[in-house]
Order: sequence, then C-alpha cells, then structure tokens
Amino acid sequence: MNADRPRVVVFACGDALRGDDAVAWLAVKRLSGDVLTKAELRFVAALEPEYLTALPTGVKVIIVDALVGPAPGRIVEMDLLEMSDRAAAVVTTSSHQLPLHEVVGLAQLLRDEPVEGLLVGMGIESVSLGGELSAAVAGAIPALRSAVAAAVLRMR
Repeated sequence: MNADRPRVVVFACGDALRGDDAVAWLAVKRLSGDVLTKAELRFVAALEPEYLTALPTGVKVIIVDALVGPAPGRIVEMDLLEMSDRAAAVVTTSSHQLPLHEVVGLAQLLRDEPVEGLLVGMGIESVSLGGELSAAVAGAIPALRSAVAAAVLRMR
C-alpha cells in the first residue's frame, strides 16, 4: 500500500437478506467521511482466510460482524491476537464458513506477520431469511457505528 492508501481495512461481514445478520453492513455503510478517508471498506458475506493473508504489511484490520451469544444489541470488542482465548464467548452467524476465530487463527499461521486488529461485533437475535431487524439490534446500530469509527481512529 502506498502512503496515500488507508492503513486500516474494515471487513463488514453479513447477509442483508437475513435479518440481524445485516447489522455490520448497515452500521459501516454510514460511517462519516473523516473515518472513510482513514479506512478501506470491504463488504463480504463471510470472512475468508485469504482476505487476511493477502493484506499488505502494516495494514490493520477491523472485522465487523453479527454475534450469537452476547445479548442482542450488545457491542463486543476483541483483539484479534487474543481472539482464540475468548472465542467460546462469541460465535459469528455464518453456517457456511469456519468460525471466525479459526479463520483469523489460520490467517495468523499463513502470514509472515500477525494479523493485527479488532473484532467489533454486536449480539443479535434472529437471522431468518427475509426477516426484519430485531428492535434491540436496530436501536443499537448507531452504537456499533460509533464503536467502529472509534476503532478506526485509534488504529491510525
């Protein structure tokens, strides 16, 4: 990455057609302009190890995702380097990928340097196909957006 490029990549994970699973996309797509100049946004259905292994040296990561386990609407931040120790407390919603802590762990093994960054997630209630956002999650989207923005600004 050249000096003009952001040094933080934000991966917003989820499925816009599955109720609360859209929370990351909804929060990240309305980040303020000053935050967007400092980070590159990538919208993905599910985080894959190769997304992390392909990052240039020195780039930090923020993974934004819906979490099963924490109360709906509760924001959770977790350092990626410490994720495996605390992974039992949170589960991401995808049924077609490795659990997030395993994706990050695999990327950590495959890279010549650690994947530095944070998981910024929100506890969710429902991911039914075609479902609406639950009230708790809808009401907490501004808090998730603020948490992601603060994380981006801290990593700069």
